[in-house]
Parts: sequence; C-alpha cells; structure tokens
Amino acid sequence: MKRITKLRAITFLLIAGTLAVAAGTARAKESDNDTIYAGVYLDGVYVGGLTKEEAMEEYDKYIDGIDDLKITFATDVGTCSTTLKDLGVSVSVEDAVDKAYNYGRQGNILSRYKEIKALEAENVVLVPEKEFNEDSLKEYLENETGDITKDAKNASIDRVDGEFVVYKGEVGTSIDVDKTVKKVEDVFAAEWEQKDIKIDAAVDEKEPQYTSKDFYSIDSVLGQGSTEYSQGNTERCQNLATGASKISGTVLMPGESFSMLDTVLPFTEENGYANAGQYEKDDKGSITLVDGLGGGICQVSTTLYLAVLRAELDVNERYPHTFPASYVKHGMDAAISENANMNFRFTNNTEYPIYIDGYAGGGTISFAIYGHETRPSNRTIEFESIDVETTDPGDPEEEKDSELEEGTRVTERAAHTGYYVELWKHVYVDGEETEKYIVDYGRSNYQAQKALVKIGTKKVKKKDKDDSDSKSNSSGKDKKTTEATTEAPATETPTTETPTEPVGNSKKESEE
Repeated sequence: MKRITKLRAITFLLIAGTLAVAAGTARAKESDNDTIYAGVYLDGVYVGGLTKEEAMEEYDKYIDGIDDLKITFATDVGTCSTTLKDLGVSVSVEDAVDKAYNYGRQGNILSRYKEIKALEAENVVLVPEKEFNEDSLKEYLENETGDITKDAKNASIDRVDGEFVVYKGEVGTSIDVDKTVKKVEDVFAAEWEQKDIKIDAAVDEKEPQYTSKDFYSIDSVLGQGSTEYSQGNTERCQNLATGASKISGTVLMPGESFSMLDTVLPFTEENGYANAGQYEKDDKGSITLVDGLGGGICQVSTTLYLAVLRAELDVNERYPHTFPASYVKHGMDAAISENANMNFRFTNNTEYPIYIDGYAGGGTISFAIYGHETRPSNRTIEFESIDVETTDPGDPEEEKDSELEEGTRVTERAAHTGYYVELWKHVYVDGEETEKYIVDYGRSNYQAQKALVKIGTKKVKKKDKDDSDSKSNSSGKDKKTTEATTEAPATETPTTETPTEPVGNSKKESEE
C-alpha cells in the first residue's frame, strides 16, 4: 500500500513539473513579443508573426470587396444570383484578429500548451465568424428564385377528331428555404476563399394537382343540348360560333364553377364578335330591337343550359329573357347581360372532372358535357315546361306620325304575350315516376308588351295621291311591314336540375 502511494506521488510531481515547464515556456514566448504565433492563418491570410495592427491591415485587405461578391443558387432548372451585400454579410476584422492573437494564449495551462505544440507540427487555419441577415436571405429565397424552380403542370385533356387525348402532367419544384439557409451557414462556417460562392439549393418536389388518372375517368356523355338558328344573318352566326368556341374545351374539376360572362367577355370585335340584333330598353321603358356587339350570345348560354340540366349539374345563377325565345321552350332559356349583371353559372357537383364540347355551324349550335356516369342505368329524367299564367298584351298603342301619309298604319313594335312559367323535373326509375319538382331557378316571368302602331297624319294632295295609287296598282304587290327579331326558329334539347328558386321580373338593360 505504501509502495502504490509513493508511485502516485512521484507521477504527480512529474506532471506538475512538466506543466510548470510548459507554463514557463508559454510565458516566455508571450513576454518575448506581442505577435501572433507562427503558423496561424485567418481564412486564406497568413498572420503568423504579425502584431494585431499588422494582422488587421492584412485581413482587411483580404476581405476588401466582399460586398460585391456574388452568391449563386443552383437547381436543375437554372441559377440565380445576388450579392453578399444584399444579404447583409459582414465580418468583424477586429474579432477575427483577436481570435488569431489569442490562439495559444487562452484557456488553462494544458490547453494552451497543446495549441502551441500543435503549431510546431502544422499550421492552423482559423475561420472568422461571418454574419448575414437571415430574414433577407429567406425573403430572397422565397420571392426571387422563380427562375430556378418550376410550377407543377397539371395533366390536361382535349378532344381531337372525336376522341379524347390526355396529356401527362409534370412534377414541379420549390426551394426548401430552411435547408438552403443551413447550407449558407455551413459555407460561412468553413474555410472560405475570397471569391464568389455557388450553392446547390435544396428543393422540394410539388406534385401536380391533377394527374392523367383523373382525366381517364371521362368516358360518358352526361348531358347534351342543341338549338337551331337561321343562317341568313351572318353576323349573328359569327357570334354563335365565337361563343361556342370560347366555351368548348372547358374542363371543370369536382367542385369548380363555370361563369358564362367570365368565359365569353368582352363583347368586342377584337374578341371575335360582330353587331347583331339584341333587345334593349329605350328611354320610354319599352323593349326594342337594336344592333349590338355579341347579339345572339344568349342562344349560346341557353343551349349550354339545356346540356347542364340533362347532366344534372348544380345551377347557381340563371335568368329568363324579357320575352320568350323562339328557339327553345318557355322556361328553358338562360339570358345573360353584361350591363344588367345577368349571368349563367353552374358547378360540377360530380366526383369526377367534366369536359364541355361545343360547336356552332350549319344552322345548329350544340353542347355535350362529358364525365363519368354514376347515375343508375334504370333511372331517367324528363323536363316539363308549364305556362302557369298568361298575360295578354292588350290593345296596341297608337302613335301619330306626321311623316306617314294620312290613313297609313305601320306596326313599329310587335306585341308580346306575357307568361309565368315553371320548369318541372320528373325522375323515373324503371319507368315509374319517383319524384318531381321545380328545378333550381326554374321559375320564369316573361314580360307582356303592347304592340306600337304608327298612324300617318300627313296630308297629300288629290293629284299626288292618284299618282301614288296608280304607281302602287301597277306594281301588283301589296307592301307589308314586319318586325325584326333576334330569335330564329329553333329546336330545344331538354336537360336536368334540382330544387327551386324563383326568378321574378328583373331589370334588363340589354339581352344579347
């Protein structure tokens, strides 16, 4: 036991002696001069043997121009760069030199001795702390890196030569801000040569919202509608074709809504529209026929409404015309007006995408709504238009006209019978009616309007009258005055819907 104790004492004395010598050596070196130990680097600058002032001067030269250095972020898509100044990067020269000077001079005797002995074996590179504005870096990564990322591209679908073609989507990318900030921190924490920096930005993948699989479900016609029009009015034909083409190709995902006005506006020549007849309220409150850009567009929305009814989509907004349209049954029209803020809107209430295909030509405009059929095959629907009330326009209004010959009567404005109409939906299963109800927005009020007849009061001399009668008789034909109308004879294709919401007489500035 005494022998072990004696050995421990001897070991302790040897260690103490060694440390005393090391301490003495360290003190001697410190007292010899006021310089940084040989073998010390600050980044790429050798500062060994220099005083603090000399080292500060050298390192200051080294980092001169740091503000103009660039930091570049790279991805597979591309690169983008900013300056270190923009990111608020800074280095304290004084702190850096203090760190170099204190190497081998701080800590306990043993740690100081180890640092000094290490310098005798190899040089040491000290990395001064680089500070940067993390908020500025994050803001840059979030807002200025659009050129090195890409948006996810949804799959899409088109109808070509009567067949559906599905185009695959693409995965997108976005910058992982936190991981990229960490990469910047790591660069500044390592030995840094005074030059531009390039960092591979961390990215996240963004899957497209819709994939090819979503569109392969489109395999059935859910509803279709068609109406006819006269091909004699080329301007109106142009408007129908333009409107149909703007709607055709529309895809609505589950829960998405369609707005007729948002789709077909603006009514300008540049957007493909021509001047054609449309109803408009005049200064006296009467509804008259005038030419306007987009005239006839209501037949487009009406035909689409027929397809929507049969597809049993949710109707969110629908208005009747001021007067019944000639190309469809009462209560099955859908008028729109930009001025009167009358729109036709509906929502895809199915669990699958729908595709709208439309065409106008050869005197017929038609729409078909495609999707995935989930309704039972033994279930059918029909629509019934009921004229609940009829309002007679009454006797014509008469207006004297001094420009017309006395005794002449000209119908300036045709009479219109008014109607209150309900559109009922009948549902059958195996041929048996299971339910019936008025469809949403299925109540229509059509305005009654008296005819306007102008009566001539202009006096004509007898000789002039005889000459006029003679010319009239020689022609062998009687002249007749007729009223123009925006509506052409047409057919209607029923369609589909759900409960009911009344639509009364609404103010209309114009109906196309």
